[in-house]
Amino acid sequence: MAQSSVGLICLGEATNFGDDLIMIAGVAAIAAQHDDVEVRYLSFGSPVNWAEISARLGLRLDPRPVRYQRELPGSRRSELAFGGCDALLVGGGGLFQTSHHPHTPYLWLSHLPRHLPTVPVLGVGLGLGPLSDDWSRRLRRLGSPFDECHLRDADSVTLAEERLGWRVHRCRDFVDRVFLRQLGIDAPGGAAGPGQLGVALRRWPGLEVGPTARHIARIAESCGTDTIRVFVLEAGPHCPDLTFSEQVGRELGRDAEVVPYRGVDLVAFAEAMARCTVAVSMKLHSSALWAALGVPIFPISYAPKTAAFFGEPFHGLTVYDRVLPPAVEPETVPRAADVVGPWVERALAGAVRPARAVLPRGERVRLQTSSTAINVCRQLGRGLKSAVTPGAR
Repeated sequence: MAQSSVGLICLGEATNFGDDLIMIAGVAAIAAQHDDVEVRYLSFGSPVNWAEISARLGLRLDPRPVRYQRELPGSRRSELAFGGCDALLVGGGGLFQTSHHPHTPYLWLSHLPRHLPTVPVLGVGLGLGPLSDDWSRRLRRLGSPFDECHLRDADSVTLAEERLGWRVHRCRDFVDRVFLRQLGIDAPGGAAGPGQLGVALRRWPGLEVGPTARHIARIAESCGTDTIRVFVLEAGPHCPDLTFSEQVGRELGRDAEVVPYRGVDLVAFAEAMARCTVAVSMKLHSSALWAALGVPIFPISYAPKTAAFFGEPFHGLTVYDRVLPPAVEPETVPRAADVVGPWVERALAGAVRPARAVLPRGERVRLQTSSTAINVCRQLGRGLKSAVTPGAR
């Protein structure tokens, strides 16, 4: 009898700490209940140390990476990438948004098989938005691409139900206290002394280097910390967060150390974050990690998801000069990881009847063509900038 196979479509191994944690939690959620199932996952080429992670979790994790490759118009490369899988998971994280690219949702939808018999698909731990009007209309017209969908926050549920017309459920994020403790990341264990201020930033319109550095320095002084470590959770090529964090670090002076994330060092990076005794946090999953460990957080909120994490209304970019506790989720909202196992069991048993919407062939080709044109223009722009900027990366 052929081995069953489950695919995980995620932003994995893309030098993004939060998304790598989500990927690991998703793979672990499948393996914890189905250790005889082959797991394939979408990889962007910056591998994590699966042997170390397996040992930490006490699970036999040997997932198979499916390397992401951009499509040309008319190609079926993405659609065929997970061929032979008996079920697919999409999530978690903020995959369905148009902040960074006008066709980001298509990147994920392109990996879902179009032809019958369709493979059952679970959307889990996802955050939706912001979405352009164009994509909101397209997704409403298309219908839900998932046979079952669990979103990680109330705003995403509202967007899905009211703007897109989807039927959805709530769940918690993949990255929580339970998962971090399973990974061996526990309460702060730094050496005795004044303590360490952890910082996690992203470049954002309206957030300037000088004022940000002065804000961090004031918090370090008021909390009596003797060192500052600036953790760059998204440090891949062309990611502006690294440049911005380095500029802030230089402004702070010799007591500040900038620590870029590398996938192979995921556990060490998380343990270094866990040694912080207070934090200035702008990234969602830095907030999730520090909150899970009971570290006091001075948030910088730039999006509805970061405001919602602390139970605050979103009023644009907000730099808080006080500690905020994370919002408390109702006990009735399940963990994303706890949604996965039972659904996979039902899907592999044939108890999930696929009824999801699929992108028509013509729509796929139009989106492929538009995405390719945008990507080519961006690459040309980067090349031109490097040619005229001395010392450009």
